[in-house]
This record gives sequence, C-alpha cells and structure tokens, in this order.
Amino acid sequence: MLVERIWVGNTGRNFNYLVACPAGGEALVVDPYDGAQCVAAAKANGWRIAQIVNIHEHSDHIAGNATVVAATGAKVLAHAQAAARITGIDRTIGHGDVVAVGSSVRLEVLATPGHTPAHVCLLGSGAAPALFSGDTLFNAGAGNCRAGGDPAIL
Repeated sequence: MLVERIWVGNTGRNFNYLVACPAGGEALVVDPYDGAQCVAAAKANGWRIAQIVNIHEHSDHIAGNATVVAATGAKVLAHAQAAARITGIDRTIGHGDVVAVGSSVRLEVLATPGHTPAHVCLLGSGAAPALFSGDTLFNAGAGNCRAGGDPAIL
C-alpha cells in the first residue's frame, strides 16, 4: 500500500490521503477537501484515482468530491446514514465491508460513530498497516461532537 498525505492548509487543519496499489497504480482518495490537490498529487505519482471514501459527511471531508469525480470519474463511497448529506454516493459502506484498491490493497471499514452517527474508519493491514481515522482522533485527543455527534458513543 502506497500512501500520500496531502496537507490542505485550511483552518480545520485537514489532511487528504491518496492510497494506491503499487501494482498498477489504482488509487483511492480519503476525504478530499481540496480535490484539485488530490488530482494533481495522483498525477504526479502516476496513479489513477478510481474511488473516493468519505469518512463522514462534514464539508471539510467532502468539499472536493465533485472536482475529483469530474477529473477522474471516481466512484464515491460513504456510510449509508450519510447519503442524505453527501451528493452522488455510488456505494454505501458499513462496518465489516472491505474496500479494494487495485489488486493488493484492502481496507476494512470500521463503524466509529460518535463524531457523527455515520463516521467510519478505514483499516489497512499487511506489512505496513494504516488507520485512516477521520475525526475519531485529533492530534490532541478524541474527536469532538459539536456538529451532530454523541459524546457517550464517541
């Protein structure tokens, strides 16, 4: 699994992630806030974006969806409970589902409600495991619940 972390420099201090299969260069974008940056980074690496996963429905995690889809034709994946707030979902995902990227990358979907009811994390296993935790974790602790979450569940 190849991972490119993209700092977007917004006030929310977000990162976008490209996850790519080393065999063939198929890639997935996690939470594209800045779709143009994601597309440019994939192009610079020689990767082809085929999918987007939105960890949850807040604007700082979905704002770049339309840009990425327009440039690449990528399919949008998100939790079913977020379908009313994320435009253009092609596939709903939930706990235990697996998102494949190319021939060798598998990301397990973990239901992690609390920040929002529709929040998920992606767990990649293998030689270099990775967890894409969205807003379940922040650099100073657990995620917040200010925009529709539930502290008891978080």
